Amino acid sequence: METEDPIDFAHAAIAQVANIASSLAVEYKRPVCGRLGAELYLVANYIDTAGLDQEKRLRFRISKLLRDVEAICNWPHQVPKNGYPLLEAIGESLPGVVSYEKARTKIRRGLGQLTTRSRDAEEVIVHIQRFTKRYCKPSKQNASDDTTPTKRITQLERSRYANELVHWALREQMCCTCQSNKMMEEMQREHLVCLLLQPPAQQESSNSLVQFDMLFSSTPFWNKPQLSHWQDIQLLVPSRSNTSNKKRARFADADYCDKDDHANIMSAKQLLRVDQGQFCSLIGLGADWRLCLSIQEGELLHCFEPLKQIVEHVPGISLAKILSNYHLTARMKLVLAYIIAYSVWQYYDSDWMKTKWTSETIQFMRESNTSGDQGKLFTWKPYLSVHSNDEDPQCYEYNKVAGIVHAYPRIRALGIMLVEIGIGFPLHEDEKQAQPLAARVNSELFKAFSHTKDEKRWKDFDYPDYMSAVRHCLEPDTFNQAPYIEESSTREWKEALKQRRNILYDKVVFPLEDLLQGTKWMGDFTKIAPLDMPSKVTAIQEPTVVLENSEERKVLKPKKKRTKSEKCASEWLLRLKSFNKELAQVAPTVGLKDPSQRVRIAVLDTGYDDNAPFFFLPDVEGQLKGWKDWVDGCDQPKDLHGHGTHLVSLVLKCAPEADIYVARIAESPNQLLDSSENVAKAISWASRDWEADIISMSFGFADEQPCISDAIREAIYERKDSILFFAAASNYGANDREMFPAGHDSVISIRGTNANGDFEDFNPPKSQDEVAVFGTLGLDVSSAWANSDYDQYK
Repeated sequence: METEDPIDFAHAAIAQVANIASSLAVEYKRPVCGRLGAELYLVANYIDTAGLDQEKRLRFRISKLLRDVEAICNWPHQVPKNGYPLLEAIGESLPGVVSYEKARTKIRRGLGQLTTRSRDAEEVIVHIQRFTKRYCKPSKQNASDDTTPTKRITQLERSRYANELVHWALREQMCCTCQSNKMMEEMQREHLVCLLLQPPAQQESSNSLVQFDMLFSSTPFWNKPQLSHWQDIQLLVPSRSNTSNKKRARFADADYCDKDDHANIMSAKQLLRVDQGQFCSLIGLGADWRLCLSIQEGELLHCFEPLKQIVEHVPGISLAKILSNYHLTARMKLVLAYIIAYSVWQYYDSDWMKTKWTSETIQFMRESNTSGDQGKLFTWKPYLSVHSNDEDPQCYEYNKVAGIVHAYPRIRALGIMLVEIGIGFPLHEDEKQAQPLAARVNSELFKAFSHTKDEKRWKDFDYPDYMSAVRHCLEPDTFNQAPYIEESSTREWKEALKQRRNILYDKVVFPLEDLLQGTKWMGDFTKIAPLDMPSKVTAIQEPTVVLENSEERKVLKPKKKRTKSEKCASEWLLRLKSFNKELAQVAPTVGLKDPSQRVRIAVLDTGYDDNAPFFFLPDVEGQLKGWKDWVDGCDQPKDLHGHGTHLVSLVLKCAPEADIYVARIAESPNQLLDSSENVAKAISWASRDWEADIISMSFGFADEQPCISDAIREAIYERKDSILFFAAASNYGANDREMFPAGHDSVISIRGTNANGDFEDFNPPKSQDEVAVFGTLGLDVSSAWANSDYDQYK
């Protein structure tokens, strides 16, 4: 550190600590750790952007700042009297180097211990905030842009200035000036505009420039009955005004580096000015080129580049139609929901929200590529069909219409879209236009709420974090901490708006981001395959009334065509069945005698439906040896959900020589959180009364349940270690850590694989101390289901 500028060192080291804190926030689901990371990031950003007039004061305080951050990293231990060993190692070494990794481990430990005590962490955050408040004096423009979320530092946030500049260009220089006939001259002239919505990882922006990708129709929508051409457009705008006092480097001759960056990026292109009224002719050329636009010193400039958005020249397809006609995988749904939620948060306080964000205005374009593929639809590339409407109260940030239950239309509309994506079909707006606005809005809200409570609609997309995000959008009191106050001053209104935007990130965007991190789906979205041809078979249909003894009830439903994965899973089960038969034949020839007592397997789940056709098979009835209901004490087998029926029938198929005992511990997986005592009782019963050799628990809790841990230990002690426990590593909940009781030291954790033995995305990552992990077929497995005459794939 002797030769490095202390300011440069402080920026590099503190930024590294901020990143470590942010990653811990996601890993431990600890918001206060994310807030600490955000404050450290603000400090690092201030150090990096301090002007010459601020640098002198900063140098007097830099050693105190470094010592404070070193103390945070060493928490709760004392820091060395000389130097900053942890910060030096993390700031001057590269990842992978021994010194870097050792320091990173110690910093993680220190931050982890600090943030376990919220009071200590809050005091540290306040202490850091004193530094930023004392030295950071942003311009008025940039002060209004400070919307840092409290849980995660999101890179590439588009500034309010950039959004305002884009809309100025759309209004003043990219507006429609096409000639209209007399019949149309009273109509508003507009070209169709579609804005590409992108997650932060795919946004092409620099520190000083922001890029917007759009599609414009070559002709106004009123001029021709059919779309003639989509023009691919890139609009590049500065992220902040040149009058800002911020700069990116501390050199005397670099006061205008942002302006220079803009010029340097565009210098290789031959830019021409777009004169007033010329824009319509440019997009009407029909040339297969990308129109690249740039705003410099109040002028709109242009050049042409090869196409990037290669789309078919047909109208877009709405999200509502996509959901009605296509089947979206869990990954497709989650990524799409995150992109839309992130975009709503990013543009929440901008003019982009003057368009209604619904499943009708979110659109997808059919794409082509150089390989000759045409008509491809990608769920990770949604567009917003832009049509600003200043007069529609449904586009306001706050709606003060009397009688409306949920007064924030933008977050309410997002919640409805998240419901639609989750259940896989659109919730059409109430068509009773004669109703007052409040009645229609409330009806749509309650319809969405009712669908969140229908477990059947979510059985293939049952993610607690996703449901939490949905409910925070739909609940009217989400913004109670920062309510809209009509009599507030402009400054107070802006501050409350910023807080509401932060709440939106904390309660909605962050849980979806966290969920994607847990599933390991946060990587390259571009690898998600396009949608298949429309062949959707709706799993959940609207109920129809049919008489009990009518002939219609006897009509068989058409069978759904099996997917490749379902076929492979069925073949896997057939091979296992053949193996069991072969094993029974060869066992006597190699001296293996029939055991004096058959293996006993206890299944703890939602019970089983003995009226399912599978359980009428003669061999099956002889295998079922015991039943115990810990939910309502029923003497007869029952299953109101279906998961237990599926699992019990699968165990019977896979272990034909075993005796099966079933304990009902919950009505449904959603009631599991309140059923830990039932699980503990069932474990003790299975061990003592049934003398089970194996106990299967295909469920999991987010945290350890002490009563279950005690029951497991007692069973192992009483049985002298002659009992095995198996549990699901993940309850398809996409958690970023192993669930309980799978994580218990005495339980064998089982992950899900496909028919080829490959571990699926929904599994938790392997921990550092696990040498090997176990898995078995867990995807598209065919077996019985409650209240069904047919096997189902789960």
